[in-house]
Amino acid sequence: MPADLLQDDMEFTPECEAALKEIFDRYDKDGDGALNDKELEAFAVFTNGEPFSEADLSDIRENLDCTEDGALLKAGFLQLYSLQTNAGDDEETWKDLQKHGYDDQLRLTAKKPEDPAAKKSGGKTPETEKQ
Repeated sequence: MPADLLQDDMEFTPECEAALKEIFDRYDKDGDGALNDKELEAFAVFTNGEPFSEADLSDIRENLDCTEDGALLKAGFLQLYSLQTNAGDDEETWKDLQKHGYDDQLRLTAKKPEDPAAKKSGGKTPETEKQ
């Protein structure tokens, strides 16, 4: 049986919140606590196979926690998934979590999915360059 995504109060379980925060951090390449246009596009392409539409980006910037210049904050990223999951689309949330390497108990599997940045840099990512 899969782990719960939400608690009785409709807030994320600690495990689900930790997984979503880890995914956010994976795309926050500059470490500023917000996903800029390039980082948000990398997330969308990896997760959905295509970038967000202009209408989706406009909705994100108008309705979720963003910086003044429109970068999606971690709180906004959690809001995005909270809206999706609380609207009854937990299947889509599970699909995204699994796409990013999480199993049905919200554990990151030993084999992380390929970092989208690695494809463009010949296999080098900020994490591998530090080693």
